[in-house]
This record gives sequence, C-alpha cells and structure tokens, in this order.
Amino acid sequence: MDHNMENRVTLRPITQENESECIRLQPREDQLKLVASNADSLIHATKEVTSRPYGIYAGNDMVGFILFDNEMYTDGHYWILRFMIDGKHQGQGYGKRAIQEVIHMLQERSDCRQIRVSHVPHNVAANALYKRCGFQETGEFEDNGDIILSYQVRE
Repeated sequence: MDHNMENRVTLRPITQENESECIRLQPREDQLKLVASNADSLIHATKEVTSRPYGIYAGNDMVGFILFDNEMYTDGHYWILRFMIDGKHQGQGYGKRAIQEVIHMLQERSDCRQIRVSHVPHNVAANALYKRCGFQETGEFEDNGDIILSYQVRE
C-alpha cells in the first residue's frame, strides 16, 4: 500500500548502542500508569530467559519498544511481555505494524502455535489494537487481573 519507506517498521534488538535511546522513549502522560517504563522492561528482559527486547523503528528512528519471547515459554506459548509506542509517535500505525512484524517472526517457528499478550483491564486502546491484529480474548486473566488475549498461529 504505502510507498513511503519512512513508514516501514522494523524491529531491531536492543543493544548497548541503542539502550539509552530506548530508555528515553515514553508513552503519553495519561498512559504512564498503563505500561511499565522501558528501563524496568529491560531489567525484566534479563530475568526472563526466553524473551528478547527490540526497538521498534520507523526508518532510522526508534519509535517504540517491544519485549517478546524468542523461544517458547514454559506454558507452551510465546508471549509479548512489554510493548509501547513513544507518545510523540502514536496514532501513525506503528504499533499495529510492529505487532504484525512480531507475528510474522514467530510464525516462522514450527513450535509456535499461539502468541499471547496481556494488558491492564482499562487499557482500551491496547485491547483494540491487539484485536485489529487478530488477537482474541481468551476469557483468562493473569493473577493480577490483567486480561489475556491470544493469536492462533496454527492448531
């Protein structure tokens, strides 16, 4: 559809080179309580052995952050653990394209049957975004009350 290369979204691993750029990204003021800070997420990434942190890039600008499993988690699913788009870059479709890119990457893995994600109950924007990307409510909840959605890759 779009011929504009700037609109192309790519995921690049977070390294020492781009880590500080990642930590500077912030959601909108009203979303600060809805998502963890990227600094916190990077610490979380080192504890979760199956997950890898990626910067979401539009052209050469990092516009967001996503942390997801690169191998199956112990529950048999691949999880998107943390996801955010910087406040200045929201509303341009980057989030949707980033999620689609994750789906695309994980579909390559023969053991990936389902991708899961959770969000705080009142984060309606996240809920709508995941559903636009093909995720569905599972009817399940995390221990903390977060809503769990899933994307069926294969049966």
